[in-house]
Amino acid sequence: METKKRIGIVSIATIVAPIIVIILVLGTIFTGRHASGDTEKAVRNVTLLFMNELANRREQVVASKLNGYINDLDVAVGLLSKEDLASTASLQSYQLRMKQLYGLEKFAFVDTAGLIYTSRGTRTDIDLYNFDYRTLAKSEISLKKNSEEKKTVVIAVPVDRLAFNGRVLVVCFMEIDMNRMLEGISLESDRQGITFCNIYSKAGNSLTNLVLGGLASGDNLLAAMEKASFEKGFSMEKMRSDFANHEAGVVSFEYNGIRETMYYVPIHSTDWMLTYLIRESVISEQIGSISEDILERSLLLSGIIALVLLTVFLFLFMQIRRTSQLKLEKEVADAESRIKQEKLEEQLALQQKLVEEERKRNEQRNMITALASDYRSVYYLNLDTGMAICYRKDGSVPAPFKEGDEIGYLESFSTYAEKFVAPEFREKFLAFIQPENVRAGVAKNKIYTLRYLANHGGKESYEMLRMAGVHNAGDAPDVPLRIVGLGFSDIDEEMRDSLAKSQALSDALKTAEEASKAKTIFLSNMSHEIRTPMNAIIGLDSLALHEPEISSKTRGYLEKIGSSAEHLLSLINEILDMSRIESGRTKINSEEFSFPKLLEQVNTIIDDQSRTKGLNYSCHVAGSLDDYYVGDVTKIRQILINILGNAVKFTPKGGNIDLNVEKIAAFDNKSTLVFKISDTGIGISKEFLPKIFDTFTQENATTAFEYGSSGLGMAITKGIVDMMNGKIDVESEKGKGTTFCVTLTLNDSMRKQATDDEIEIHPSEMSVLVVDDDEIALGHAKLVLGKAGILTDTVLTGKEAVEMAKLRHARREPYNLIVIDWQMPEMNGIETAREIRKVTGDESAIIILTAYNWDDILDEALAAGVDCFISKPLFSGILLDEFKNALRRKKEHTSLAKNKVELAGKRVLLAEDMDVNAQIMMEVLKMRDLQVELAVNGREALEMFRDHPESYYDAILMDVRMPEMDGLEATAAIRKLDRDDAKKVPIIALTANAFDEDVQRSLQVGMNAHLSKPINPDHLYQTLEEMIWTAENRKCLFPEI
Repeated sequence: METKKRIGIVSIATIVAPIIVIILVLGTIFTGRHASGDTEKAVRNVTLLFMNELANRREQVVASKLNGYINDLDVAVGLLSKEDLASTASLQSYQLRMKQLYGLEKFAFVDTAGLIYTSRGTRTDIDLYNFDYRTLAKSEISLKKNSEEKKTVVIAVPVDRLAFNGRVLVVCFMEIDMNRMLEGISLESDRQGITFCNIYSKAGNSLTNLVLGGLASGDNLLAAMEKASFEKGFSMEKMRSDFANHEAGVVSFEYNGIRETMYYVPIHSTDWMLTYLIRESVISEQIGSISEDILERSLLLSGIIALVLLTVFLFLFMQIRRTSQLKLEKEVADAESRIKQEKLEEQLALQQKLVEEERKRNEQRNMITALASDYRSVYYLNLDTGMAICYRKDGSVPAPFKEGDEIGYLESFSTYAEKFVAPEFREKFLAFIQPENVRAGVAKNKIYTLRYLANHGGKESYEMLRMAGVHNAGDAPDVPLRIVGLGFSDIDEEMRDSLAKSQALSDALKTAEEASKAKTIFLSNMSHEIRTPMNAIIGLDSLALHEPEISSKTRGYLEKIGSSAEHLLSLINEILDMSRIESGRTKINSEEFSFPKLLEQVNTIIDDQSRTKGLNYSCHVAGSLDDYYVGDVTKIRQILINILGNAVKFTPKGGNIDLNVEKIAAFDNKSTLVFKISDTGIGISKEFLPKIFDTFTQENATTAFEYGSSGLGMAITKGIVDMMNGKIDVESEKGKGTTFCVTLTLNDSMRKQATDDEIEIHPSEMSVLVVDDDEIALGHAKLVLGKAGILTDTVLTGKEAVEMAKLRHARREPYNLIVIDWQMPEMNGIETAREIRKVTGDESAIIILTAYNWDDILDEALAAGVDCFISKPLFSGILLDEFKNALRRKKEHTSLAKNKVELAGKRVLLAEDMDVNAQIMMEVLKMRDLQVELAVNGREALEMFRDHPESYYDAILMDVRMPEMDGLEATAAIRKLDRDDAKKVPIIALTANAFDEDVQRSLQVGMNAHLSKPINPDHLYQTLEEMIWTAENRKCLFPEI
């Protein structure tokens, strides 16, 4: 049968083959003819898109160039100053500068009488211009009236009424030749004479080239188009309307037997129209020629294909006839055997499938029964039909159905919510059960859960509704969820227990926060109350030691008083350090430091203490250690001095103290160092060793009394080591001595030695502020600079940067370098640099960081105080090189020494309520021949400043905590006085308030610097010298608040 079928196919193929060949040839001819027409239509559509794109691009270029001239005029007017309007010569000089800067040709002004002011004199030919100088309210572009052949463009903008030589200037304008304005804008036709571009006025007059590419003899487009024949859908009336209304459009027409299409668009800010013309006749001829060639080649190809097909059909016909007879018997036998085998396999597969499905159903029933035992009720939900089957219910909640019933899911569950779910949970429950939310919830979390409060018969209890998706084994992952299993369970007991624990934790957290706040306030007050009398003790002691005629015995007493005061001050600082560690306000800095210098400093201090007490101190370095590392050298020094200081304190005369340093590991540019401190002191009992790092702990009361320890040193040391991700261990035996082992991992330094002619930069001694609104960029900068050992602060806005610079300036600890991103919201990099310079002067180098070309802003940035620029991303090597360049330029053009004033004879107002402190400060100031006047509180200081003439006081030293009116209130009141010196006079805080928050409050009310008690005289003198010099050489030291 199969063989007969094949013979029939061959017969049909023999008949069909010639027909296919004939259809192929005729189809090629027919398709070629129609393709020519379709190609022409397609080319026309592409042409319209092409014209639209080119016309709009040229219009944008022309409009952009005109707007550029308008912007140049606006900028030029913005640069006009009162000095430029002082005389005719000044105005003409200004006009010449604007021509040179912005290329403003024939730049002139017009007054209210129509008189024109140019750089060469005045003119009265205002009638040659189309703009109305009396009513001009915005920029206007027009043509000069007398420019028929050589067309001149006039650009006029209004100006604020400017007084000049008894007249008022109201308009400024410039003239520019049309050809020059269009330089660089291609309006020429192409080489084939197919496309033409032109600019026309609103009335249709040509402003550039020939009309219609030279087909029309006149110079008016609209007049020439009266002779054109328009295609269907286009008209002369529509074109005139578009020109009159300044609207874009397209028109297809025939002119002198030539078919053309023209696209026109209005030029922004003018009443001109830009046209783009294409001669379709030329394009059609070229397309026709191409189409004929394609048709000829297609016919040739069709003939070849027809010949090949006939050959193939003939070969197949002969081959099939030869093999068909041989295969006939075999095919019949194979077909019968295959049919039997397929039937047998289908029956076997069906039986296996039925058995497997039954097994799975049994497993599912058993699993559902086992899992449902933990639920009050269980349901099987079909999301597509919205119907649910109740598999299990315990009867605790009455329901109008029984196990095995099919119910309407949404209706039944909504009824349950209205009857039993508490009102505050009802809306959430109803949203939870919506089918779309169920699909989304199960897809996201696999188990979709809701906990809510229910009320059954007046008894409230917490319940949980859980849903899980049911997927078949063969389902694809992206198949939408159809079946869901859900169950209700009672969770009242565990829920109430969880809520109780959460409330207890919340109450404990609130109590801890209040206790921490109270502790901070207490420590701040304690610091102030102790530092204030301490200032008097140290100050009087210092003054007494300067007396030349005191006896050696008295000098010894005074030196002991001073050392005791310093010890008490160190105890206060230890308490504050511990407070900062516990509150998380202590930060670990990453900076490069000299390791030999660190050991030298520690050894100098401890060796001197050991010699004084009669101890033997030695320091040993094992293995190869680098000269420089990156870490927090201050904290490391504090750790070593704390431990070694305790060793000195608790080791009797004749004992030994050893410091051993060893590098035990190095990997990935990091080194692990071990500091081992051993002594032969009194030792620590085994019972007390676990408590050694607790705060305010001593092994016994006599220890604190005998050795003067606060019990905080080891706690601070442990806190610092932990913050540095280090480890500290201790071993001790009572009566024999103690050994501490501190293990720290530090970054390796890439320090290079500077050549003799270079400015050497020490990253470890630098502090840098980076300003960028991108948090990722800030993190990168902190990481890169931290690896180089540079101490780095970061802020997100220019406003925060100015405040940080103010704070460091007030503490007399300015940043070495400030790196500012150029493009930032609210306040950009240049504005930020300008504000920082106003506050801090030239004490910090400022570098602008940008991803843009900075040529356009170079002059403005340099004028704002920027030293140089670097491109993003930030690299520490490039930054340090530019910092060196900035320092080198400063060294070449300015003195590196700060500007200072001679203090002798300067008058200072001192506000201090404590008589002892006031007397000490007056004596300290008189040592530099300063004249000092005393106010005992803030109100008296305000009255004394207000009652004296302007510039009477050169500076004010203001205590913060005083009766009647404190120093902050007094400073704010002085700054608000309506007199010039109220904004200029330096006000320096002298206070025992040592926290950063105190410094910020001082700056916010108008103080210029903040010095903490006890006051260092040299530091005070330096601050006064710089602040008074700045006040005398600037108009305003502090902005109005």
